[in-house]
Amino acid sequence: MAPARTLVIPMYREASRIGSTIAAIATSPLNDPGTEVLLVDDGSDDGTPAIAKGLAAELGLTVTIVELGVNQGKGAAVRAGMQAAAGAVRAFADADLATDTADIEACFRRVEAGPDEVVVATRSHPDSTITVAAPRHRVLIGRTYNGLLRRLGLTDSLDTQCGLKGFTAAAAGTVFPPLRTTGFAFDIEVLARARQAGLTIGEMPIAWGHVEGSRVGLRSGLRSFVDAVRIRRDLGPARPGHRPPGDGPATAMAAGKYEVMAATERRHWWFRAKRRLVLQEAERAGADRGGLAVDVGCGTGAVLEALAGRYARTVGTDLSLLAADRASRLVGPASGPVLARAEALPFRDASAALLTSLDVLEHLDDDVAALAELRRVVRDDGVLVLAVPAYEWAWSDHDVVLGHRRRYTVPRLRRVAEDAGLDCVRVTYFHSWLAPLAFLIRRTPLRHLVGDDQEEASDVGPAANRVLEALTAVERRIIRRAPMPFGLSVLLVARPRPGPGATAAPATSAGPG
Repeated sequence: MAPARTLVIPMYREASRIGSTIAAIATSPLNDPGTEVLLVDDGSDDGTPAIAKGLAAELGLTVTIVELGVNQGKGAAVRAGMQAAAGAVRAFADADLATDTADIEACFRRVEAGPDEVVVATRSHPDSTITVAAPRHRVLIGRTYNGLLRRLGLTDSLDTQCGLKGFTAAAAGTVFPPLRTTGFAFDIEVLARARQAGLTIGEMPIAWGHVEGSRVGLRSGLRSFVDAVRIRRDLGPARPGHRPPGDGPATAMAAGKYEVMAATERRHWWFRAKRRLVLQEAERAGADRGGLAVDVGCGTGAVLEALAGRYARTVGTDLSLLAADRASRLVGPASGPVLARAEALPFRDASAALLTSLDVLEHLDDDVAALAELRRVVRDDGVLVLAVPAYEWAWSDHDVVLGHRRRYTVPRLRRVAEDAGLDCVRVTYFHSWLAPLAFLIRRTPLRHLVGDDQEEASDVGPAANRVLEALTAVERRIIRRAPMPFGLSVLLVARPRPGPGATAAPATSAGPG
């Protein structure tokens, strides 16, 4: 019978104080058949696992000890515990029990009572009590760190680092498998992923007392600052559903934009450059021309038409009946398109030699789930090529009109692809020369001289069109040799990772590594 609750405690070189922790749990209501206690040892070299196991047996506390073998970091230990947990409600607490067992009990009850799927104990709660204050320098560092997190848009909480947090099993299954931060800053990534997944997060008061012997030194503290910047870069700001800056929720692409696309995409330099880059990179990746090529979100059909000239069989999908009708006139009924959502494609597993999807991912609620569905359709030896808009600083009314939810960076798109079970062949920016112009137009006083709908694919004369197309041809030749360091769009070329679906790094290990 599965336990109702699981308590995860990460341990690293805790030989001198794990005894008091074991004793406190053993004499509390947590020592109950319905509560699973998981002790995760992060490669201790002082006998911590053996000491914990012996004391627990002596005190009548049933524990499971997971050993990582080598030291990987607190985040890796908590992730391992959460993924090994069986409880319907799961919480983690620090090995020094700076938070009392009564607060751990309260955390479990808060999650069980709902409606919050994630409960965060915080010292900044007005009802919290500090029994033993931390040294002033640690308080100052903590406030500085929290200020950085708020500045980066990763949190609006005044305390994210308190070592007690609770989750429903479903919430834990959402945020911990893709967790990449192995050090002390892992809490930030956990909460950012929870907010972006739309999970409900509540705060609870605690009675907290500082315990000497902290593992957070100067080196690990600096790493936490670096990790925070990396998390912001990879995940973007912690807004629910990855929603971009704007006044309201994302909307479907305006119907009038399909008319503009149908009228311009076959001849306009912007669209032509993107198509040629996609075809170039698909060929370089070795996509089988004798197989099926699928274009997800085919719009009015220009990419589908280009694929039909190279691949034995092609088919497109789109949500818009208007777009599908336009595309069918261009490519004929044999290539579709079919009406379908990117998150639920009407194709067999591993059926496509090539799958393209240009400027689609940024529209979708859950980009990882959508990419996992695209991955499902691609053959093991197949290729996936997609393009998305770059940089949240480039957000404009144009994104709102098109129904975007987010923009990407190369590291962020790479993370999403890896979380979805893809191996990245290459990820590069393109339309590089447009990025400085976009910055000037969207982030300097020059924006006042430009209309609100700043569209990259604005119509130009034939001569300018030829010049700009020649410029993009030069860029494509450069990209053949090396990725571009910046640009207004991002291109991903990927293959399905061997094995089932989306996966994460192994959570537990019985031996070294």
